[in-house]
Amino acid sequence: MLRIENLKKFFGKNVILNKVNLKVNPSEIKVIMGLNGSGKSTFLKIIAGLIQPDEGQIFINDKDITKLDPEDRNIGYVPQHPALFPHLTVKENIYYSLKNKRGSKKLADQLVKMLDLEPYLEKKTDILSGGYKSRVSLARALVSQPEVILLDEPLSDLDLAIKEKLLEKFKEVLKFLNIPVIYVTHDPVEAQIIGDTFSVLIKGKIKEINSIEEAHQLMRKDL
Repeated sequence: MLRIENLKKFFGKNVILNKVNLKVNPSEIKVIMGLNGSGKSTFLKIIAGLIQPDEGQIFINDKDITKLDPEDRNIGYVPQHPALFPHLTVKENIYYSLKNKRGSKKLADQLVKMLDLEPYLEKKTDILSGGYKSRVSLARALVSQPEVILLDEPLSDLDLAIKEKLLEKFKEVLKFLNIPVIYVTHDPVEAQIIGDTFSVLIKGKIKEINSIEEAHQLMRKDL
């Protein structure tokens, strides 16, 4: 389980996160929605250890990881724009963590198959379409067998038809791993397809919601 308690973050005098609390269970895909600039990416980066909070704690399976370096948290992070190694092949990108004795070759092989990447393994990533770059980015983040996976609008650059096809594939893979997932988006269609539970980040606080329509109503009020 991922558990966030009383997380606070300031940038100067601006309150970005204000006593945020959240729980995400194994195999749960928690979608967090919010307007641009609402703090969604900052929230994920704090969980990943890329930014330190001003207050609060982060737990994975009751272990406090708040002060740990990013590489010691065992968290997978997929940014909005795939940060792949362009000089490496698809296979070398996906299997990269195995060089450092992190992860499982068996899992890597399974992910390659599930994400239909077998025909592309020997190709360089810079020639791939946006959709396939997103597949490689997800596979690489999961090969190291993280205890939590964070996805920050990973399909925002894709058109709707490609996005809908990929979302079903992504959901299948994420459920297969049986770990807590946070998926950030501002797209209601995307949220509805991939999410199990939903929250919205408004004025520095996370509010649990029951529907995408409720998220829209809350965000419209925040405009």
